[in-house]
Amino acid sequence: MDRYTEQNKKEYGERYDRINFLREEDRQTAQKQRAELLKELEGKVSWGAKGTKADYDRISNGCRICSEGGWSCLFINGKCNCKCFYCPAPQDENCMPTTNSISFVSPEEYTAYLKKYGFTGVSISGGEPLLTPKLTLSYIRAVRKAFPAMYIWMYTNGTLVTDEIISSLKEAGLNEIRFDIGADGYTTEHLSKACGIIDTVTVEVPAVPEEAERMKSIMRELSGLGVKHLNLHQLRLTPYNFEKLMERNYTYLHGDKVAVLESELTALSLMKYSKDAGLSLDVNYCSFVYKNRFQSAASRRRNGALMLKDGETITENGYIKTVDGDKVSYSFCVQLPSVSYRNPFETIKLSKKRSFVVERVKAPDVEDVSAYEQIEEGMQIY
Repeated sequence: MDRYTEQNKKEYGERYDRINFLREEDRQTAQKQRAELLKELEGKVSWGAKGTKADYDRISNGCRICSEGGWSCLFINGKCNCKCFYCPAPQDENCMPTTNSISFVSPEEYTAYLKKYGFTGVSISGGEPLLTPKLTLSYIRAVRKAFPAMYIWMYTNGTLVTDEIISSLKEAGLNEIRFDIGADGYTTEHLSKACGIIDTVTVEVPAVPEEAERMKSIMRELSGLGVKHLNLHQLRLTPYNFEKLMERNYTYLHGDKVAVLESELTALSLMKYSKDAGLSLDVNYCSFVYKNRFQSAASRRRNGALMLKDGETITENGYIKTVDGDKVSYSFCVQLPSVSYRNPFETIKLSKKRSFVVERVKAPDVEDVSAYEQIEEGMQIY
């Protein structure tokens, strides 16, 4: 935990002392609450992704592709028309469609990128994708044309949804649409327009502790509307949403990023409620621990494969393992829009005019190499 503490202190600077981190004297109570919820779910849900995803057998195709490492998330724009207190970023940038620091000036460049890495699923995010509907539709159509079997989903706050837009998304080849109803006062008015038209309708919101009781009522409504999945995210503190979250009486957990304790407990309790009530709605908890471990490892594996040398292997956690006699070393690869000239690199061409680079970075030498070898099991460690 010392590493996380120092890391979090560095990120928040003078504001660090204002964060209500879980106190040692309260740790046992928090662990007991979590253990009781997990015991209640025992035998009712299956666990996947090394114990970081509950009800794994019932998650959406998009979530499954994410856990398997085949997902590309394209941020189609950087602007949003809502002001959610929990949003981790400003959402006020004019930018080109971007993923993993690589921007694209045309759908054809993006499809070339997808082909290079062999992705099996694509999500369109933002910002708010429906602020730029023509651009959004052009990328969905291009991906569908280039990859008939690709699973494509889109995130939206729903406020700009119309019958015409839903029809256009269906025609373009969208498989799944995910609504953040928390951005729209927890109304189901807009998502109901997609039910029965888009194959899979999902609600994806942070697990907000203050909204737990309201969510129980909404979950029954969603089940009746034909919504197939409810994805609950763990609230995360960022320098951008810091002041808004400080207004709420949350308890925070040290980690690679600072997450909210009560958000995890709320997600697990809502999952339990769905099971106890016999709802047809599949509830998935997407913890920050899951995102940090699995999405990061998938990125390292994809990029590492492009710079792997004879005799080297890629570990489960996405690190390149090099054995030279008795010496074992590790490195990892990252995507960059241009060369930093600090590390070995490969140039990846998408077209005659467009390319990006993959750089190979030496991992620090440590005694315990388990973090380089395998993805750690379990959810949040309190």
